Amino acid sequence: MKLSTKDDVYFLMNSTTLSAALGSAIETGLLWQLAAKPMSAVEITQTLNLPGKRGYYWLQVLEELGILQNSPDGYAPSSLTREAILDVHSQASWQHLALDERERSAGVHDLPLLIREPGSIWAARGLAEPKDYVEKMRASPARAREFTRMLFEVHQPMANQIAELPDMTGVERMMDLGGGSGVISMALLRKYPALTSTVVDIEQVCVAGREIAQEEELSGRIAYHPANFADGEFPSGFDLVLQCDVGVFGVPLFQKIWRALKPGGRLILVEHFSPTENDAPPTRVEWTFLDSLRDPNFSFPTLDQVRAQLAQAGFDVSPEHSTFGKGWIILQVRKGRAS
Repeated sequence: MKLSTKDDVYFLMNSTTLSAALGSAIETGLLWQLAAKPMSAVEITQTLNLPGKRGYYWLQVLEELGILQNSPDGYAPSSLTREAILDVHSQASWQHLALDERERSAGVHDLPLLIREPGSIWAARGLAEPKDYVEKMRASPARAREFTRMLFEVHQPMANQIAELPDMTGVERMMDLGGGSGVISMALLRKYPALTSTVVDIEQVCVAGREIAQEEELSGRIAYHPANFADGEFPSGFDLVLQCDVGVFGVPLFQKIWRALKPGGRLILVEHFSPTENDAPPTRVEWTFLDSLRDPNFSFPTLDQVRAQLAQAGFDVSPEHSTFGKGWIILQVRKGRAS
């Protein structure tokens, strides 16, 4: 959002506290407890074991934000909360999203004192460097399952839109690189009955993906191949490779994709790119800024830089590209003669 009034400025200055109050209502499960049955402030503080008067003030903050409403029956979710939270995603998905946001934003505390720090702000504060989501999933199968199921739920609308975009003429076998649950593959499989797909992702994600494919009755047409992008080899013999919102690039990766494709096969990238070397992708400004607190030189590549990497890896690259939704760029290239 862009600030437009003095009140907006004051609200933003206070937003760290307000965001934490909302995140706590999500992570503790309070919103779902109150959706099942309104509760008084006394009941809430006792149920959640909140000390002193803290819980009462927290509830007041949530009421002022419009998250809760208070009546003689007790506190309950507001109509806004029901429409924007409870009716949108499951409790498990919201709790995972809130956890991710809390962990990502931990580095911004004391930022005015440390923004000139030449290295990692996390290290300057004596904090452990944050792990990226792939590292977190490798370390915890439970977290990988939660994350994979959350994205399967959250990405349904996007998957259905993307399934309408590619020309699938002549495509019988596709690889969904970094495809997670296989949500986009499944949307394409439903649209093209002769299509099969192989999702390539880390082992923990593949385990969760197989569960979902079984539930969706698509396990006979979708396979899951565990591989690390950096050092694992990919299966081969594909007519098409799709890479959507993976954010991993480079000549070595593109060379492995080249080898995975049949002669004349296509690679479709649906990604965010930086408009210039010193600008973040318009829809990734906040995330890129947070990453720069760990590494001041962190950046997403530009579209021209990725085109150069693809050409070096052996793809025939055209100057054309298309756009999709809010900030997505679709780049389609074909396997050339030499890698």
